[in-house]
Amino acid sequence: MGKRGLVTAFVAFVVVVAAMWATIIALGWQPQLGLDLRGGVTITLIPAPNQGEVDQEKLDQTVSVIRQRVDALGVAEPDIARQGQNIQVQLPGVADQQRAEEVIGRTAVLQFRRVLGIVPPGSPQYDEVGGDCDDILDGPPPADEEVVLCGQEPDVGGETEDTADIPLTKYELGPVEVAGDDVEDATAEIEQTGLNWFVSLDFSRSGDQAFQQLTGELACEPVGAPTRQLAIVLDGRVESAPEVNADVGCNQGISGGGIITVGGEEEARDLAVVLRTGALPLQLEFAQSQSVSPTLGRDSLIAGLQAGIVGLLLVALYLIVLYRGLGALAVLELAMFGVVVYGLIIVLGNTVRFSLTLAGIAGIIVSIGIAADSSIIYRERYRDERRAGRTVRSAAEHAFRKAFRTNLTGNTVSFMAAVVLWLLAVGPVRGFAFTLGLSTLIDTILFAAFTRSTFGLVARSPRLANASWMGLRTASATSDEPEARPRQKVKSR
Repeated sequence: MGKRGLVTAFVAFVVVVAAMWATIIALGWQPQLGLDLRGGVTITLIPAPNQGEVDQEKLDQTVSVIRQRVDALGVAEPDIARQGQNIQVQLPGVADQQRAEEVIGRTAVLQFRRVLGIVPPGSPQYDEVGGDCDDILDGPPPADEEVVLCGQEPDVGGETEDTADIPLTKYELGPVEVAGDDVEDATAEIEQTGLNWFVSLDFSRSGDQAFQQLTGELACEPVGAPTRQLAIVLDGRVESAPEVNADVGCNQGISGGGIITVGGEEEARDLAVVLRTGALPLQLEFAQSQSVSPTLGRDSLIAGLQAGIVGLLLVALYLIVLYRGLGALAVLELAMFGVVVYGLIIVLGNTVRFSLTLAGIAGIIVSIGIAADSSIIYRERYRDERRAGRTVRSAAEHAFRKAFRTNLTGNTVSFMAAVVLWLLAVGPVRGFAFTLGLSTLIDTILFAAFTRSTFGLVARSPRLANASWMGLRTASATSDEPEARPRQKVKSR
């Protein structure tokens, strides 16, 4: 390649890198950190054992619903993946572990049933009806049968108060007449008094008709009678049992949706999320749930960066000692390698939501060795060509061709290994595979565009292309002369 081609390749590469970083700075992008660096919550869910055999389709549907719930909560860079029949959810930046568990693991089976009777605590038949409430609440109730479910005794307005110290009231309920599948939208709203929050439900056309018919029939019952109440059941528990207002005419009913009254804003918003995204196809149990402190994540990040910097400095020192001026040039190439890799990680984090994890940092540190190998191969090839008697320019060009073939072969193997590892692995190992594969690809491009151009331009500089600066032992060779070789003594006969 001529001097013009080398200059063009060098300038083009630098311009592309500068444009990338100008975009990053202008948009204020920052690297997206994973849970182990940023802190957050990791949850492992398993299907409840009372459901029999679980098919793959239901597991996939469950993962899809969980992903919708997490997106609705506004969690950045979540990682939701199946591991056999287990579902692992990683939520970076989430501090409230209990809230995350309630939103993600809640089955959210919503049912509207008419109340047939109420058995308050302390009544003579309380123990005889339905059994123990702890057993009643274990598992979803059948939809097409009359059931006995538990909940707190409603106040005058029909709202249940969830107080652990108050014994549960038993409700005799009819079959499901309106289900959660009939809900098209759910919105958290606040009452005009500003005291309580509620969830407003919008039904589908068929759901609205069924709800209007149900409330119309309940309006025909006497005012104050339990049979005039409508039980709102969520996951087998009676959340509220409001009575149809007296101003609702018999067989006229209520149209336009319903409401579920709750306490605070957070509870209302979370309930709206789970109802809007729909019920989970499977009932899940928590196999493991843990919270990672942001401080611990920050310490891990600092430790990873320190390890990378120390490794880079040691490699730079080794290259300079071994190759002198060419070693300094190799350090420049490694610095450019780091600038490109870090910039692309920022770009990918803000465009395709890639999160940098501690395993990903390990992949980058390993790739520093790959990039250093490329520099060493080129310089050793250059030495071989000079010892063979080639000029500096000719040696640089021939060394590149041979070194590039070696570099391409080695990087292809590394890249293929990273791809296979990414496809077969799960969790943090995929982050290691991704950064390793990305760095290997960048090293190949950098070697072809930046390393070749800088080395070639240096070889064309009379002041720089001398044997001593280029790391050769003999100092008498110039840029256009072959390397001086030691003279051999000839014995006279």
